[in-house]
Amino acid sequence: MKRVVFCFALAVVLFCGAFAPLHTVAQSSKQLTLYTDALKRYLIYGDTTTALRLVNQVLEADSTYMPALHLLSRLERDPQKAWQSAEAALAADSTNLHLQQQAGDLALRAQQFDRAKQLLTTITKESQNFDHFRVLALLHHMGKERKQAIAVLDSAEVRFGKIDVFNHLRQQIYLDGGELEKALKCALEAVESAPYDPANHIALAGVYAASGVDSLADVSFNQAIALDKTNPAVWFEYARFLDHKSRHTEMLLVWRNVIELEQVPLQTKLSIVESVTSKRDFYRKNFLLIEPIIERMYELYPDNTSVVDNYTTHLIAANRVEEALVMLKRKIAGTEPTLEQLNRIIEIEYYIDRTDSVELYLDKGIELYPTHDSFWSLKSWLQRKRGDNKGAINTLRTALKYAEDSKAKSSLWGNIGDQYYEIGKDKKSYAAYDKALFYNLENAMVLNNYAYHLSVTEKSLKNALKMAQRATELSPNNATYLDTLAWVYYKLGRYEEAKRVMQQAMSFDKEKSSELALHYGDILDALGSTFMAQTYWRKALERGADAEIIQQRVEAQQQRLNEQKGGQK
Repeated sequence: MKRVVFCFALAVVLFCGAFAPLHTVAQSSKQLTLYTDALKRYLIYGDTTTALRLVNQVLEADSTYMPALHLLSRLERDPQKAWQSAEAALAADSTNLHLQQQAGDLALRAQQFDRAKQLLTTITKESQNFDHFRVLALLHHMGKERKQAIAVLDSAEVRFGKIDVFNHLRQQIYLDGGELEKALKCALEAVESAPYDPANHIALAGVYAASGVDSLADVSFNQAIALDKTNPAVWFEYARFLDHKSRHTEMLLVWRNVIELEQVPLQTKLSIVESVTSKRDFYRKNFLLIEPIIERMYELYPDNTSVVDNYTTHLIAANRVEEALVMLKRKIAGTEPTLEQLNRIIEIEYYIDRTDSVELYLDKGIELYPTHDSFWSLKSWLQRKRGDNKGAINTLRTALKYAEDSKAKSSLWGNIGDQYYEIGKDKKSYAAYDKALFYNLENAMVLNNYAYHLSVTEKSLKNALKMAQRATELSPNNATYLDTLAWVYYKLGRYEEAKRVMQQAMSFDKEKSSELALHYGDILDALGSTFMAQTYWRKALERGADAEIIQQRVEAQQQRLNEQKGGQK
């Protein structure tokens, strides 16, 4: 059906066109002057705005003035309004063939297909344009009126003789109607009449494919390729056939040939690469066949950023990381690297855990792109990772000078607050969080971290609750934020609410966090669910929690239970 849709779209374009209807004389010299001026503005100066204003002035005086209505239909950008104007013009002169054609064209554009069909039925009685018949047949075919469509084509062939486009359309109508024998007959007739036309062999292959005779479809495709190996349409149709039949090895060999064709635009070739690499399972299973396609693309277009990016990604996937890195570094040697190139090099250096090299390129990135906050953030994170929190704070404070908006400043201040908290400077941490929220009160991460740190120190728990609630409103399915809210409820002694929220947190926890399991155990313990508390503490231990911390909780629980038993005695 895709071919029919394409043909239909093309038909609409071919059916378009300006024409000069037989104008009637204006009822007044003023109207004629305005209309003439509008026509001049449109045709000579291309000034549609003024032309439209003048035409509307004419129609205000006489809404039935046909030449102005016709011109308005050409000036209107809205398809519906343009079609309505054309219909109004036709109403003033219903036998005018030019006006019929204009109304039919605009009915198609406005997707008024029944009206377009009606008009074309009238037009084809006298028309010498075979394309009118083709569009009418397509309209019948769209409406599943296959007999009528075939009848239109029959009458067209009586008038114009055998034309390939009619035969191909007839074949498609038969195919869509499941009349495979008739479709095959049409296709064979086309090949017999023009054996050196690749399009006829492709059409025949399509019929064989629809009939399930793949071997003959292959023969027809190969005949088409033999006739014109440089025709992209032949290769694309064959690739689609092979993909539909899940013959992916052969399909990839076809795409390998397409990559070599100069007639195929680079963007189309990039789309092919995207189609074979975007699905991980397919990419993995066909890795060795896809590799020559990507490598050849790099040989043909070594300076194209997208091609280089695809090749680098492929090298990394092939575990040829060092090769990818060498290629990228060679690419930027002696030049000012782009932001994308620096990002990719930093990603790879980080992937292979070469921290010194990461920092080297981060400094280069900061020098060239100081407003790119991810460079500053990564540098501060690396400093923090090696215990240099003060250095990380200094880096983030420097980054504040280049922050371009309030959100960026809020993010940096929030990061500074985290650093201060880690080194035990709570007051400075809270002050930094306050500044972060001053710049962006909706910074969910800051709200969450601030609330959690307050809950740990058991200070300002009411404020902590408000912040934790807001964080979960901004990011409702975030397990970490839900955990914080549950923990604040726990610290407030609101254990049932804590349990309800923590159940949500556990359901959204994709990382299997030991901390969430530990907290849930604590909440259950507070509610007196001894067995379930121990179950989640064990789960936390399995996920990497400190064994000593778990042991302390179990012992404290046992001591409490013993005391309760003693009190009961």
